[in-house]
Amino acid sequence: MIAGNHYSFRRATLDDLDLLIEWQSKPHVREWWDSDEPYDEEELADPRVARWIVSFFGRPFAFMQDYTVHGWEDHHFANLPKGARGIDQYIGDPEMIS
Repeated sequence: MIAGNHYSFRRATLDDLDLLIEWQSKPHVREWWDSDEPYDEEELADPRVARWIVSFFGRPFAFMQDYTVHGWEDHHFANLPKGARGIDQYIGDPEMIS
């Protein structure tokens, strides 16, 4: 067990684009994350989705996003209550997978 809070979360920005493209090209990410499109300025600015870079002791290793599930028509979580949020994540750095 690690004492203290050594994880940090910061909003993903366009400066993270190369990192996100690299992570999304990894086979262990592609298995579950099928988007061929890299993020762009418009996607990163979408108010329905908060996109995060997760670091451990200052080392970026994961991507996470949370979003309002009712932000899109016909979303597959439409049966959830108003105000519900969804979450997606992956560990991009293969050295951080044990």
